[in-house]
Amino acid sequence: MLYFARRGHYASRLPFWSALQNITTASIVALLCDGFLNFQLHRPQSRMLLGLTWVFFPIAVLMFRAVTRGILGKFGLWELRTVVIGSGQAARQAEAALLSEPALGYSVAGVVPASGVDPESGQFWSNILRQHRAELLILVFDPEDSLTSAITQSLLRQRIGFAVMPRLGGLPVLGFEQTNFFSHDTMMFTFRNNLAQPISRATKLLFDIVVAFVLLLLIAPVFAIIAAAVKLDKGPVFFAHRRVGAGGREFNCLKFRSMVPEADKVLSHLIAGDPDAALEWSLYRKLRNDPRVTRIGRILRKTSLDELPQLINVLRMEMSLVGPRPIVRGEVPYYGDDIVYYYETRPGITGLWQVSGRSDTGFEQRVQLDTWYVKNWTLWHDIAILAKTAPAVLQGRGAV
Repeated sequence: MLYFARRGHYASRLPFWSALQNITTASIVALLCDGFLNFQLHRPQSRMLLGLTWVFFPIAVLMFRAVTRGILGKFGLWELRTVVIGSGQAARQAEAALLSEPALGYSVAGVVPASGVDPESGQFWSNILRQHRAELLILVFDPEDSLTSAITQSLLRQRIGFAVMPRLGGLPVLGFEQTNFFSHDTMMFTFRNNLAQPISRATKLLFDIVVAFVLLLLIAPVFAIIAAAVKLDKGPVFFAHRRVGAGGREFNCLKFRSMVPEADKVLSHLIAGDPDAALEWSLYRKLRNDPRVTRIGRILRKTSLDELPQLINVLRMEMSLVGPRPIVRGEVPYYGDDIVYYYETRPGITGLWQVSGRSDTGFEQRVQLDTWYVKNWTLWHDIAILAKTAPAVLQGRGAV
């Protein structure tokens, strides 16, 4: 409980995956301490009971907190009404971030543009909060905004609680270490590129190989059944498509075949004669009603089972379990200068793009999500994305 308090669990509203990471860490440390004490004190206790106690601890904590939030929500005690001070895209991005996790309880009661702020008025902030029945002000100004200093000083002098959501212009929000300087109103953020660290890269590779090997053993019967079904549909079992990997090197990305033979010719003929299909292909590089897909292939794509052979690519160290979606050479220009981030790691079977809407998301947003993932990589992010992949596949969000 002291650890949770130190991490802000009882004073702040932490996003789900940040809270789960802390709870899991606490559970592992408690398991080690508990086991050590049992050994030193010669306490007779079942090892299985000891292990299960701390394995189920995170689940119990999350369930209890969810029930508590639900009860508080029924009485209107969990909602935290906020007022965003800002305008334009910055305000829209802040609002989207606040509403992205409903469990946090944030709601945006209003948006006040910077031009409508009067920091010299003694009652201005109190009136804003009272007018919107809000409890928290959130500033989303650019650092260069001339009003920022006056507004923040006004809030500080009047003891008004507020939060700041600065626009970082694509900087890696989780890749910085903060340093404070005693007696100075400034701080320094030092960037650390996690994926550039040899230990981090080795950890990611080891995690990929171990998990991929275990998964292949577990799904071997399913793998064989799908292979037989595809073979009965006239044609080869696997389809190897040339994709761009780490460092710009190409490799054969494996899938269960889900298309008819000579699919490229079918696509060219369709695009040439159907403007709507041509537009859809130019925007998403996918077609919702793709005539190239076979009957068994449609089922495989809907469930994403066609991508199971990519576990072999992971064992070959050509792909990762989690990473940017593998692209073809013709899609490289869509990344522009950000292609350097794509080249920095191996493409993944799943990724932030897939769990954020998958093929329902435009290519520009896809590039942004892939870039964010590389800039802010941690092993915990990989675990979180893998955990979110199964619900995304089962719900068929964006699957084609």
